[in-house]
Amino acid sequence: MNGIAAPEKVVTALPVAEAAPEKVQHDAVPATGRRLPWLALAVAVGAALMLYAPVIAGMAAEWSEFPSLSHGFAVPAISAYLLWHRRRLLADAEVQGSLLGLPLLLLATAMLVVGSLGGEPFVARLSLPVMLFGVVLFLMGRRVAALTWVAIAYLAFMVPLPYVTLNALTYKSRLFDAGITATVMGWFGVPVLQSGVMLHLPNMTLEVADDCSSVPAIAALLALGAAYAQMQERPAWARVALTLSAAPLGLFSNIVRLILTTAGAYYLGPIALNNVIHKFNGTSVFLLTVLLLVLLDAVLARFYQRRRP
Repeated sequence: MNGIAAPEKVVTALPVAEAAPEKVQHDAVPATGRRLPWLALAVAVGAALMLYAPVIAGMAAEWSEFPSLSHGFAVPAISAYLLWHRRRLLADAEVQGSLLGLPLLLLATAMLVVGSLGGEPFVARLSLPVMLFGVVLFLMGRRVAALTWVAIAYLAFMVPLPYVTLNALTYKSRLFDAGITATVMGWFGVPVLQSGVMLHLPNMTLEVADDCSSVPAIAALLALGAAYAQMQERPAWARVALTLSAAPLGLFSNIVRLILTTAGAYYLGPIALNNVIHKFNGTSVFLLTVLLLVLLDAVLARFYQRRRP
């Protein structure tokens, strides 16, 4: 029996050895075909960016002119990093175009036309991420869109708020900040008389100016929170909490800065207005906001790690 079984074993192994090259050739065809949709996507995105070139140039001019909007230069880089972070998932994702992207493309086109011709640059600028998401959904399908929507939506943070809305919110924020500062200083026995956005001390008068308000940096603060939330694996609710908490934490940080500045002006005099904390108010607020985000993240991490099985 052993003498007969050996030849049969060799013969049955031959077809397996011959079939290996056929498997390699079969797998090579889909690999080439998978590149074509991504190439089409690159061409479509390039065409969309060319269409939005005047819109992007207008935003870049405002980023350069106003320091509170300078975060706009960093937003595309962070968005690109978020895509790169999911590159392996995107490479393995199923590619199947979806007609659901067509209504988004039509909506983005309508927003661009209405915003451009109607003198509403905010609407035209906000249509850019809508257009890009519509292109991805139309050409690549739901799976790729689900993996890229966060990075695409992140681009909305680079869009400056409308001037009228921003101006109204800034003035209300100045009044609020001045009131909180005067109240807290009164708790510590510092005599302060508030008159609108003016804080009258015994030795000088301070103004909570537009540059002292954190409202113009709300978009930057939200962008900071969103970027921080995406850096590590967290539950979806924790990411949302970190993103949304960045704005109030930034407002709180700015009030802390105003209180320290007012206290310094009372106890030290004008020299307190020439320090680093006051001159680089945006940087100090951002650094304190990052610190508060890290502390909040540590608290949330303890909560959701306990719930893991």
